Amino acid sequence: MFFGALIFGILTQVDVIISIISVFTDPSIILLALSVTLIPILGGIMEESGLMLELVQKMKVSKRVALMTAPGLFGLLPVPGGALLSAPIIDQIDPNLNPNRKVGINVWYRHVLILIYPLSSTLIVASALSGILLYIIIAAMIIPFIIMIIIGYYTLLRTIEKTEDINTRDLKRVFFNIIPIVIAPIIDFIGRIVLNLTIPEIFLFIGLVLSIWVALKFAKMPASNIRNIAKKMQIWRFPLLIIAMFLFLDIFINSGVPEDIGALDLPFILLICIGFLLGFALGRVILPISILIPIYLIQNILIIMPLLDFVFLYFATFLGYLMTPLHPCLAYSIQYFKTVYKKAFKDIAIPTFICFGLLLIVYLIISLF
Repeated sequence: MFFGALIFGILTQVDVIISIISVFTDPSIILLALSVTLIPILGGIMEESGLMLELVQKMKVSKRVALMTAPGLFGLLPVPGGALLSAPIIDQIDPNLNPNRKVGINVWYRHVLILIYPLSSTLIVASALSGILLYIIIAAMIIPFIIMIIIGYYTLLRTIEKTEDINTRDLKRVFFNIIPIVIAPIIDFIGRIVLNLTIPEIFLFIGLVLSIWVALKFAKMPASNIRNIAKKMQIWRFPLLIIAMFLFLDIFINSGVPEDIGALDLPFILLICIGFLLGFALGRVILPISILIPIYLIQNILIIMPLLDFVFLYFATFLGYLMTPLHPCLAYSIQYFKTVYKKAFKDIAIPTFICFGLLLIVYLIISLF
C-alpha cells in the first residue's frame, strides 16, 4: 500500500513529500499507529498465558453456544494466524463435525464480535475516515451483529446435536479473565465522552498500556516477555498499515481522482456492490473503505458520512472480505481442517450471500421512503 501510494502520487502529480510530512507529523495518526501496535501485544499475552482459553472453558455452555463463543472470543486477539488458535477448540468441541462446516463456523464466528469490538483496528480507522464517533458506529453495528449471529446459527449450527460442555462453570474466573480485554475500550469511551480533547486517540493509547499491565499481572508474566511476544506477533506490520493507509488516503484525496469519480454521481447502491466486490478481490476491509468513503464524501459534499450509509457500505465490504480465498483466517482454517477452498466455500458463502441479500433488500426498501 505504501509503494502503491507513492506510485499513484507520482502518476497523478501529487507532491508526495508534503503528503509524507503531513502524515508523519499528525499526532492523531501517530497515536493511532502506536495504539494498534499495542493491541497484538495484549492479544499475545492473553494467548500465551492461557487466560483466553480458560475464559472459554469456564463459561460452560452448550455445544452450539461454545462453537459460537470460542472463535468469537479468540477473534478479538489480532494475532498472526489467529484462526489457528480457535480451530483446535472447535475440533475438541465436536470432533465428528464435517470439516467444511468447521471452516465455516470458525471463520464466520471469528468475525461476528469484531463488528462491535472497540479495539478493532478496522473500525478505528473507519471512524477516522468517516468522521463518525467510534462508539456511535459500534451502536449502529449491533443490528448487523445480531443478523450475523442469527443467520450463522440457522445455516451453520442448527443441525448440530445439542450437548452440554463438560467443563466446570466458573463465572468469577470468566469475569476476571475478561478484564484485560475491556479496560482499554472503557477508558477510551469515558475519556472521549468526558474530556473533549483535540487528540482523543490518547485515551485509547493510555487504555491499552493499562490493559497490557493488568494482563501481565493476571498472567503472572514478567514485562521482559513483551519483547518475545512482540517478535512473535510481528507487531511492526500494524503501525505500518496505519501509516501506509493514511498516506494513501492523503495522496488519493489530493490527486483529484475522488472528485472525478464523484462527478460521475454513482448511485449509492453501486458503491455498496463495489465495496462487496473490493472486499472479496483485495481480501481486506481497510483499503476498500479508504477508497470508497472519500469518494462518497466528495460526491455528496460532506465532511461526516451519514451513519446509515456508513453501515451499509462497511457491512457490504466486510461480507465480501469474509469469503475471499485471500482472507488469511479462511486460508488457515482450510489448511487446519484438511479441506480445500472449493469444498469449504459453500458453508461460508451461504450465510454471506443471505446477509448481503438482506442488506440490499433493506436498502432498497429504505430508498423507497
